[in-house]
Amino acid sequence: MLQGADSAIEIIWGIGVAHGEREGRIIDRPPVEVRVARRISGASASAGRFCIAGRSNWVGRGCDRALNAMGSMWNCMPLQRSPGGNEAPGPRAAVLIVGTLTILRLWAAAHAGLAPDETYYWLWSRTPAFGYADHPPMIAWWIWLSTRVLGDTALGIRALPILSALVTSVAVYGIATQLWSSRSTALRAALWFNATILVGVGAIFATPDAPSTMFWALAVWALSAIFRTERSSLWILVGLFAGLGCVSKYTNLFLGLGIVVWLLIDPAGRHWFRSPWLWAGGLVACLVFWPVFLWNAQHDWISFSRQFGRIAAHTLTLRYLEEFLASQLGLLNPLIAYFALLAVGLAFKKRNEFRSNPSLFLLAIAAPLVAYMVVHAFHDRIQANWLAPIYPQVALLAAAAAGNDLAPSPMRERLVHVVVPLGCAISTIALVYIARPFDLLLPFRSPANRLEGWQDLAATVERLRQRSGATWIATASYDVNAELTFYMRGRVAVRQITERERYRSTPLDSVLVAQRALLVLPEAGSETGHFKRCFEITEPISVVARQGAEGSLERYVVESALTAQPDIMTAGCHFHLHNTKALISTGADSSAPRKARSNAN
Repeated sequence: MLQGADSAIEIIWGIGVAHGEREGRIIDRPPVEVRVARRISGASASAGRFCIAGRSNWVGRGCDRALNAMGSMWNCMPLQRSPGGNEAPGPRAAVLIVGTLTILRLWAAAHAGLAPDETYYWLWSRTPAFGYADHPPMIAWWIWLSTRVLGDTALGIRALPILSALVTSVAVYGIATQLWSSRSTALRAALWFNATILVGVGAIFATPDAPSTMFWALAVWALSAIFRTERSSLWILVGLFAGLGCVSKYTNLFLGLGIVVWLLIDPAGRHWFRSPWLWAGGLVACLVFWPVFLWNAQHDWISFSRQFGRIAAHTLTLRYLEEFLASQLGLLNPLIAYFALLAVGLAFKKRNEFRSNPSLFLLAIAAPLVAYMVVHAFHDRIQANWLAPIYPQVALLAAAAAGNDLAPSPMRERLVHVVVPLGCAISTIALVYIARPFDLLLPFRSPANRLEGWQDLAATVERLRQRSGATWIATASYDVNAELTFYMRGRVAVRQITERERYRSTPLDSVLVAQRALLVLPEAGSETGHFKRCFEITEPISVVARQGAEGSLERYVVESALTAQPDIMTAGCHFHLHNTKALISTGADSSAPRKARSNAN
């Protein structure tokens, strides 16, 4: 176990200081480098205590080993002095920190259970296409590629998203080098990007945010080179990355608006509107995105309508805005959020000096996306990860503000040194907890609950299926359907009998309709009994639970079902979208509704 939180943190976080006192030994080095061994307490010590707060000793020992392994590499790392006088980790320190975090993420990715969204995207990858019901196809392509190498495993699904965080870190470094010509600012920005909680922890999950953020950052890297060098041919590269970003997530469409805002407010940039290179880059972006557009046109604009349908406002409230701001404060890392706000203030103090103020360039590109999210928050909930593409820019702004030649402030200097230790400590503890969940008293529902118990649930359902003689499994939600499909390993067909539009690219398997099915439904659903309308005969078998570190997480009713509606694999079971007293209208013969109704009663 840890031998005292303060001493452990002293070993681990040798590159920074926390809220407590700072003491150390400076070793003679060239002017740009110093080596400092520091003792950290306060916030980081609290993180160390959290590490051993679990009730299982082996969890504390595992966390201890992980933190000490990082500490042995990070202690007494070379630091570089930034233009503002603050010390920033040197290249070797940055490489070791990011490399260690990447190894930790790979370990956590291999051991943590898969979230339902991840198995849902894996399900997409089995039938590669230019579009799907909820998102563009990039994440499915990534999963298809990585599972061909690493197999259908948790690490196989998550490998490329984790590696994309490395590519994005390089892009952040490149952007800072272009805009500020300062290696210390660039190194700090790359580290601070990894010190954000969304990236530190969220990078292990296979979601569209991974390619979306990477391609956005690569496009901004090319834009920063245009900002600095005026090289017109780079617009082709901007168009390529912007197009690939839109193939990853529709959020990246806001990048185009951001470019327009930048060119409009930068007097020296307006000449690009007269350049054929700008329009050529736009054409490249459109050509890259064109297959996704065509796929939507051929599928009733399904993913466009799902995503852009959120724009309509019905009510106005401040509830979601407060939630949105609080979530960003937490996921950014509160200290990075502080320095980012400081950067905004500094940028607008010099708003008339655009060419000498790279922060305005970054703010202009991010402005349309941020503005839309704020407006949207007045009428609907904003998922905390929706701003992920601009997190590299936020890290850049914060790092630049930290290196700015501000009036001396001991507190600000201490905060600069705490950013990486705090972010890495929180991320390390969270990753260990996600990979090896333990019973921990939290004031909220544990996020790890979504990852736990699916494999055991699939094994239980498979035993019940074999006992009942069912030849396929029917589900009523995409999450249960995706998880059971993944863990069944192709032994039996698993089909969601609702929202069939999600599965237009998968085989219909209409022959299954006449065969016995095992119906798996959430017990908590108030409409569970009405699913009997979709089959002529249903018989209850059991109630099973998905278990986790906190005990029973969710219960499911399992029933044997025979003779499904003839068009259930195309039209699905739509009763739950209407008044539950209404008869099913799916185009079947008139006798089917009568049989279903009598069975339900």
